[in-house]
Amino acid sequence: MTLIDLGEVRGDGEPGPASRPPRAVGRPLRVALAGVLALFVLASSTPVASPASAVLGGRLGIEVVVLDGRVYLLDPGAPGADGAREVTAHGTPTGAGAGVRTLWRTVLPGLGRLGGVQEQDGVTLLVDYRTDGVQTLAVDAGTGERRWQQAGYPVLAAGGGLLLLGDDIERGELRSVDPTSGRLRWSVPGRLGWAAFADSDEDGAAEQVALVTAAGGIELRDTASGVVRASLVAPPGGWRGDLQVEVAGDLLLAFEQDKGEVRRVTAYGLAALDRRWALEQPTFGYAGACGPVLCAYAYRGFDLSGLDPATGGIRWTNPRWQTVVAVRGDRLLAIADEQAGGTASHLGVLDAATGREVADLGSWDLAFSRTPGGPYYGTRADRDGRSLVVAELDLAGAAARVRDVLPGAAGDCAADGRDIVCRRHSGTYGWWRLPA
Repeated sequence: MTLIDLGEVRGDGEPGPASRPPRAVGRPLRVALAGVLALFVLASSTPVASPASAVLGGRLGIEVVVLDGRVYLLDPGAPGADGAREVTAHGTPTGAGAGVRTLWRTVLPGLGRLGGVQEQDGVTLLVDYRTDGVQTLAVDAGTGERRWQQAGYPVLAAGGGLLLLGDDIERGELRSVDPTSGRLRWSVPGRLGWAAFADSDEDGAAEQVALVTAAGGIELRDTASGVVRASLVAPPGGWRGDLQVEVAGDLLLAFEQDKGEVRRVTAYGLAALDRRWALEQPTFGYAGACGPVLCAYAYRGFDLSGLDPATGGIRWTNPRWQTVVAVRGDRLLAIADEQAGGTASHLGVLDAATGREVADLGSWDLAFSRTPGGPYYGTRADRDGRSLVVAELDLAGAAARVRDVLPGAAGDCAADGRDIVCRRHSGTYGWWRLPA
């Protein structure tokens, strides 16, 4: 393919420090991985190295998002400048011989850190982390023209809606707005606590939201209408500390925390919030859905356990593995507790029903596809350090299969489907389309 130079994004300064993410929105595990291939077998033949199909602008410190045929470069601007942040959107090729094209560039005022992109109904939603809370900036997906700006973290809702969740736990208002105009549809105002979302449709949009109310109860609301589907009040004697909730399959888990430790975990049926089971003084600090089990993560150390969703009893414990980053059917993609140098983390495939290690995949830097259900990619430097090996992490086949070798690529990759964008040694970013 022809090399297309799309130019540099302006700005030479170092990025500001990353601020904390918003409180849990049902997706608490976001982990950066890195690495070197180790024990498990790769594909028998290595693809021929392919040059970047396009060289994008950018520099160290920007954030790259690949989403549904677009590449977004979010540049935080230079420290001490007027606070302008530049966003560039590129469209990836749609046919043979076509190239990456710049769709638009826009400059947004403010001093926050742009840290995420979502799309809904022709609108690009940019997440702006500021010292006074999270803001959502909406721009036209076709032109980059600014549409609206409101407080709150954006969560896509089933049926094309958009939820804005306040990140301040003391005032945590939840609002539903029209994505194109920002017009209010419904809201739950005032001092909400934790929130968690139940995803139901194929694109990962939320169908239900579980809220801890100002009165200490729990409400399950429909995200399209705001109607309360089920509710419960605090148990006799109240909760044992602060209450947090998490949706795990067809269960709602309520964690009662005091001084940083979980005192009790209670499971409720998600449909009617009927009590199923409770664990007093659990040995874990968090649990979430992992296919046929609930994955529970220890307070201290790295023991990973699988809980029976029907009873809360421990089915298995695997002391080698720290956390799970992807689930497909009855297979788990997990990170081992031993860490290699730098940012490297060891990956393996576990059987969800037994916790048994099915495959050791070695160390990889993970570049998740934004496409629901994968594919999942791992990258590592080749032997001379001048190219990047890209492998598809096949959970069903329990293998890391080499898909391409990217000359000049250095890491920091983002992917969606077969499109992958990686930082080059020169500091700019390159785009590649991986072989089918």
